[in-house]
Amino acid sequence: WSFWDNISSWWAIKDLPNVLLVHFADLKKDMPGEMRRIAQFLDIDINEDKWDNIVENCTFSWMKTNGINLVPLKGVFWEGGFETFINKGTNDRWSEVLTEEECAVYEAKAVDMLGEECAAWLKHGNNNHQE
Repeated sequence: WSFWDNISSWWAIKDLPNVLLVHFADLKKDMPGEMRRIAQFLDIDINEDKWDNIVENCTFSWMKTNGINLVPLKGVFWEGGFETFINKGTNDRWSEVLTEEECAVYEAKAVDMLGEECAAWLKHGNNNHQE
């Protein structure tokens, strides 16, 4: 089961009423908005009195600080512990290691394997925004 099969299988059913695709870039751009979208999808009422605290507890910085209590078995599965699992909280880190040519090859392969719409979503999320 390849990476491409995994992505394309979810993309094929993205419009089903019980499927919601969530992209890291969208969470980074507007986490409270995405959290509300997820809650609405799951038909979960939001307690507005607790909302700010809920949002704060979902931030990368909060999870990084409290990671030892969040990851399975306090992170013993990862070399470096929970700090390896909750790493940097950034997007597009691959662009720091791949050359422009390698990135272009990957992006062409993504379009070839997934189609333009799915490849664009995979790269930038729902709003095709760039960070």
